[in-house]
Amino acid sequence: MRASPSTSGDTHRRVGGYRSLLLWARGRTDRTASGETMVHAASGTLALPLAFAAATAVEIAVLHLLIPWLWVQVAVAVLSVWSLLQLFCLLAVERVHPHYVDAHTGSLILRRSGHVVATIPRAAITGIRTVSRFSPTAPTLGDEHLYLPNQDGTNLDLTLGEPVDTRLESIVPSWRRAGRATRISLYVDDPADLVEALRP
Repeated sequence: MRASPSTSGDTHRRVGGYRSLLLWARGRTDRTASGETMVHAASGTLALPLAFAAATAVEIAVLHLLIPWLWVQVAVAVLSVWSLLQLFCLLAVERVHPHYVDAHTGSLILRRSGHVVATIPRAAITGIRTVSRFSPTAPTLGDEHLYLPNQDGTNLDLTLGEPVDTRLESIVPSWRRAGRATRISLYVDDPADLVEALRP
């Protein structure tokens, strides 16, 4: 029996998450960007998952004391650990699929959740500056302005001389966005390193 498109896509995302988790554990990034200049945006992303991990450990311990049936204890523990694993898979996808500067073309490749959001030719970048902006804190596209923040906002602004095609993917169809952008605000761990990498 052939799987439905949605089921097949969900399976692909799960496999991609587990593979990313393995790569992250081994301290590696995906092979797509092998040999390129990596542009990481991972600072501060571990705080929330670690808090969830601590809460999950407490939850399992408390439920072990409150629930008298062993099979229920085991089921709740397995479900809690599986949920936590999915959270770390999502985090791993971001960690092992960073932005990067293509070694051959010099283009800046922006990615989110393992998907390419935009390919920006170096020649199209007319302005670049570091600036702290604390909102929005979620990927947004509107009025030809693309935002790729972390939980603290963005810290780098790019101005383009010509628009580029952008696409924000999401498992929720209504959150998907596609369009052109002439301004891009993003968060990166080391803005100065990216500025240097984009110099002609």
